[in-house]
Amino acid sequence: MNRIAIIPARSGSKGLVDKNIIDICGKPMIAYSIEAAIESGLFSRVIVSTDSERYKRISERYGAEVIMREAELATDTATTYMVLEDLLTKKIAGDFDYFMLLQPTSPLRTVQNIKEACTLFEKRMNDMDFLASVQKASHPSVLVKEIDDDCTLKNFDIDYSTYRRQDFREYIPN
Repeated sequence: MNRIAIIPARSGSKGLVDKNIIDICGKPMIAYSIEAAIESGLFSRVIVSTDSERYKRISERYGAEVIMREAELATDTATTYMVLEDLLTKKIAGDFDYFMLLQPTSPLRTVQNIKEACTLFEKRMNDMDFLASVQKASHPSVLVKEIDDDCTLKNFDIDYSTYRRQDFREYIPN
């Protein structure tokens, strides 16, 4: 299999400035995704897509190939899909069987996680278009409700006398 890893890392975060390169235990956060991808030995290319020269230098220092993105793909309204579409249709030459998207904001992802995901996907790739990482939800959706302006609990219409958390098997993307 010819696989590539894509790590999208724009620099314009408003909530946490430069979150993709924030220091975590002595390394920029993005380094964990780059290193895990490289150490897995599964990818012919580990590509960081960024709009920042600073992110580019950091990513290259940890062994990634960097493809700079245009300003319009580095805005608050640009989606990951738009970045991937641009990379896959205009900037990445060569054939590959599939790509893995590795968000730089998941520094706890391990080499083993990557290998397990590739193995699972490749076993079933004739039956599925993609594989997404999920985790068990800490609270079932039946317990998540809005509170209206009147501050009442009228939207919480579950019979709590029969509620059993273990009866719910819901997951959220991670």
